[in-house]
Amino acid sequence: MGAKAAGNRRGYAGAWARAGDVVAELPLTLFVLLFVALPAAALFAGAVERFGIGNGMVALVWGPTLVSRVARTALENSVVQGALSAALAAAWGYPCGVFLGRHGFRGRDLLLSFLLIPFLLPPLVVVLGIDEVFGGASPALPGLSVLGHGLAAIVLANVFYNASIVALFTSAAIANASPRLEEAVATLGGGGWRRFRDVWGRGSLLGAASGALLTFLLSFVGFAAPLLLGGPRNLTIEVWIYMLTRTVFAAPAEAAGLALWTVAFLCIPAFLYILVARRARLIGGRERGIPRLYPIHWRNPTTMALAGALTGLVLFVGALLGAVILLSFRLVGGGWGIENWSALLSTRVAGAVGISTGQALVNTLFFAAAATAIVTALVLLVSYVSTRPRREVGLLEGFAFLPVLLSPVILAFALKDFWGGTLGLPPFLWTLIVASQAALALPFVLQSVRASLRGLPSNLRSAARTLGASPWRAFWETDVPLLRPALVAGATFAFALGLGEFAATNFLYIPTYTTLIVEAYLLEILRLPGPASALGALLVVVSGIALFLLIRGGNRVRF
Repeated sequence: MGAKAAGNRRGYAGAWARAGDVVAELPLTLFVLLFVALPAAALFAGAVERFGIGNGMVALVWGPTLVSRVARTALENSVVQGALSAALAAAWGYPCGVFLGRHGFRGRDLLLSFLLIPFLLPPLVVVLGIDEVFGGASPALPGLSVLGHGLAAIVLANVFYNASIVALFTSAAIANASPRLEEAVATLGGGGWRRFRDVWGRGSLLGAASGALLTFLLSFVGFAAPLLLGGPRNLTIEVWIYMLTRTVFAAPAEAAGLALWTVAFLCIPAFLYILVARRARLIGGRERGIPRLYPIHWRNPTTMALAGALTGLVLFVGALLGAVILLSFRLVGGGWGIENWSALLSTRVAGAVGISTGQALVNTLFFAAAATAIVTALVLLVSYVSTRPRREVGLLEGFAFLPVLLSPVILAFALKDFWGGTLGLPPFLWTLIVASQAALALPFVLQSVRASLRGLPSNLRSAARTLGASPWRAFWETDVPLLRPALVAGATFAFALGLGEFAATNFLYIPTYTTLIVEAYLLEILRLPGPASALGALLVVVSGIALFLLIRGGNRVRF
């Protein structure tokens, strides 16, 4: 009887544990279903119903109509600028990542955090900075005006964002190499080339390839740079879909079909990205330990070349950020002053935008904070499920990465089309803005926290379970304190992304829900560049504060 009772208790405990897993998985599943999967499926189903899956869908891109001809050119432009951006970002970011991954020096962690700045910056701020420095009516560097417009400007903006990401991915992949294996190779007389070939070289190349693929994905669906810097000849598919839905072209059915084409095309690089990132152990897998870092030997030409590439990247990032802040004090008519900043509080700006800058700031902070709360809660629940024994969470994590397949414009288009009659109307429209920001940040924050989750010791959790703690209590009291730095870093990262999210918010907003980044865009197209530059500088400062909080707390987003 005693054995039977014990078996029953174990059965009840197992049932409760399984029920707890289901409860933990449910919020993420519902969120992605309601605000990503179902809206996208409904949008694409409508396109298939309208055009079919045969000749009608093919004619959207290869047909004789104006929409088709422009779509074909836009698709080609997206591929070209995405490929060029990926190649240049990888060529610059790989040597930087090798230097960071192989050498230890004072300030290394600070430098790794600094390289996150481009990814935290709103895309529109970088676009405005490139326009002020290289393009516009009176560029700061007129001798390099070729970099201020067209394909060169788009690629420059993409490389600014993504060269750092390639460097961080490469560095993280090198950190996953086995120090013991490298010591063994060195003991057997293997030199630098042998250690590269047999120990860390393959991982570094996989890390750089992951960064290049992610660069292609992000550049292919880039919106701000092609919209403001590209011009008609460099129109991309993302901008064309936006124009078909939000401008006088008014062809939402064709836009839905082109969105389906875009997602179908992106499935291939997205699958390759996840596959390569897993092989580099940037997604999934287990870390092998603390990487072995070597002192810098400046007499080595290879080391000097790697350090030079990293120095150039840091200077490039710092110079553009400094230019954005400095040029915010340059007056349109000439001279310098604070009039651009004071104009942000004027009735002229409020009248042009339809909302005051103060209210736009409140909207920005509220949307970003709400999205951050959602992402943090979902990632925390996924982390709990990931610690459960014999649990296969690959499908759940893959579900969470579904937003990677949807560009911000396509996601906003799907949300507006699906929820337009309910949540898409005031006073509930803000929920779609928050949901879009949370969906877009979720994959990146989840990947960062999962990188820390892989290194958690399981013995503390097992000890807590042995002492009678429930699975959730064991996770909360043993794993969460160890995960807190990663969760804080992820939350700060999500908040910074929310502050600068432009494409989806610009698609969904109404004047009441204008954010700072949308206000900056409106000021630019309304030919008020002075206040627009001041607002861009303000967003740089806010992003810098977010980075400072990351560093001050000893936290760093991990890949």
